[in-house]
Amino acid sequence: MFDPDSLKPHFRAINSAGKRRGFRLEGVFWKALDEVTQSGGVSVAEYVSRLNEVKTGESGLSSYLRASLMQNILTQYETLRAKMERFNSRTIVAACPVPGFIISVDKKILFQNSSFLMYLQTRFTGMDSVEALSNIKLTLEAPLIGLIEEMNRDSKRPKYTGFTVGYGERRIRGRLSMVLAPDMDEPPAAIAFVSGHS
Repeated sequence: MFDPDSLKPHFRAINSAGKRRGFRLEGVFWKALDEVTQSGGVSVAEYVSRLNEVKTGESGLSSYLRASLMQNILTQYETLRAKMERFNSRTIVAACPVPGFIISVDKKILFQNSSFLMYLQTRFTGMDSVEALSNIKLTLEAPLIGLIEEMNRDSKRPKYTGFTVGYGERRIRGRLSMVLAPDMDEPPAAIAFVSGHS
């Protein structure tokens, strides 16, 4: 949720390199300054002092501080995005030794690992290819949209639900443990692992 106070300027005095400097920055920049200095293991005063030493051009130190913070945040964002591209939900599911798949909020299986296909093939005769997956019917005991909403509120805890898979006239039942697929939100999706049989 957007916080209007984050755009309001606030004044703080910082003792840096033997000088007392006053800065009037928007709340979002003060928050960014605290985050950047804590993650970098330096004090706010030391960060400002280092900036002052390398500052060039005619811009004031306040402008230089804002630009430095923005550059730091953008660098962190790019690093995180690069990691997400390398370790995405499909990679996680593919690497997992237990049967798993990614399911979208509209109940489409977007991706499954070889363990899930093998799980189904050992239980359903005649399912001999990935194409056969289009003929299975998956039903969850809890509404998927509700599970995804719960995971959005508390992403640290997996959710559990029973499931039924039908193929032809046969049915199998089991339990799934589910977490949000962090890199999929159009539409939202969940990673599901078979965690038990019933």
